[in-house]
Amino acid sequence: MEKIVILVYPPPGGAPEPRAYEGKFLQLVLRDTEYLVFAPRVLHRFHNQILAGFLAERDITSRWIGEQTLEVNAPDLAVIGGGRFRVNNDTGTLELWDNSQAYGRFEERGLPGKIAAAGHRWGRYRVKID
Repeated sequence: MEKIVILVYPPPGGAPEPRAYEGKFLQLVLRDTEYLVFAPRVLHRFHNQILAGFLAERDITSRWIGEQTLEVNAPDLAVIGGGRFRVNNDTGTLELWDNSQAYGRFEERGLPGKIAAAGHRWGRYRVKID
């Protein structure tokens, strides 16, 4: 079984995490690890921007072709898909829905169990997928 890691990018400028917020997320596999990468709307408006940040943190080369297309040459990377999220830290809920125009919809089958097994605090939250 693949290891699963949840990454939640903080709001820009070192602001504290809001109690409830929305954004976009990507589901991807790098080597033998599956990642769920969440970014608040104020940080990244597009899924490819989330991917570019993720790759830059790992020194994986990518380049922008124009303003909208991210070119990646990483044979050990597979982007499964993406969507939107809403988290409420007060009620302990995580909602996932929609799809990425660039990468398609995330793989929802088994996703609540994967989130629960990731060791992240959101693993204790009720996950709702639409």
